[in-house]
Amino acid sequence: MAIEYVLLDVFADAPFQGTQIPVVKLSGNKMDAATKMAIASEFQQSETVFIEPDSATPASVFNSRGPQKFGAHTILAAAHIAFEMGLTKDEGAFASFILRQESGIIESFIDNADGAPGAVQFARVLSPTIDRYTPELAQLAAALNTEEKHISFSKYKPLVVSVDTPTLIVPFTRPEHVLAASLNHERWSELLGELYTSELFLFAPGSITGGTEFHGRLLNPNMAKDVFPPIGNVMPEFVAYLAEQQETAPGTHTFSVDRGSMETRKSVLHAEFDKKPGKEVRCRIGGNVIKMGEGRLLHV
Repeated sequence: MAIEYVLLDVFADAPFQGTQIPVVKLSGNKMDAATKMAIASEFQQSETVFIEPDSATPASVFNSRGPQKFGAHTILAAAHIAFEMGLTKDEGAFASFILRQESGIIESFIDNADGAPGAVQFARVLSPTIDRYTPELAQLAAALNTEEKHISFSKYKPLVVSVDTPTLIVPFTRPEHVLAASLNHERWSELLGELYTSELFLFAPGSITGGTEFHGRLLNPNMAKDVFPPIGNVMPEFVAYLAEQQETAPGTHTFSVDRGSMETRKSVLHAEFDKKPGKEVRCRIGGNVIKMGEGRLLHV
């Protein structure tokens, strides 16, 4: 029995950029979790999306270790293919697609580009936890193999923000210093960094490639030095961080952030959020999806 799949570049402004997400289409086919894990292992990507139109749960995410929660990249990938398969609701100039998981409902919106899927955006309501207790700047600089001046002169301050995952957000002064940073495992262990979080998001105003307001990078102790992993899954934390800033006035704010470089699969993410006194932060996160290939798995 042959199974169709597509390969997508998510949060990509050009082919061969962004994050690669395989999507397996299971129209009329039932598949158990063990087979999904095996297929995800075959693709050797961070996550694989499965679309099952006839299932009570029409979309799911797996990697070689088992089922995963939907994150920014897999939401966009699922919505893009759901549009192509006619599983979305026509709203005129766009279509909507609902995903359900333990955290609740995730609503996504797909631009209708003359019958083809365009840019995809999903909505979240954020209830963050903010912790202002973070290591001293000199200690952070040593743990990130950077100079203290690269973080001490930023108009922002480090914070631990948790929406889905506690994340230590560290502002830098310039994007090139974000690219050059790396985690010094010995210094991080001395700080008992695991008590703060296992995830660090570094950012700076500006762009490596032009056209965005911020540049961002994700680090954690299990990551190799020159790896630039996807940052979509920490965008809720970054949005909550920006909304927390005193200079962020009530109202709707928009921004974009790039990750990596043209040599390391650049991603571009777009976001907007509504800040209203006494109310939860509402945000929309989105970007472009490019279909890079189609194929069939023959031995399933």
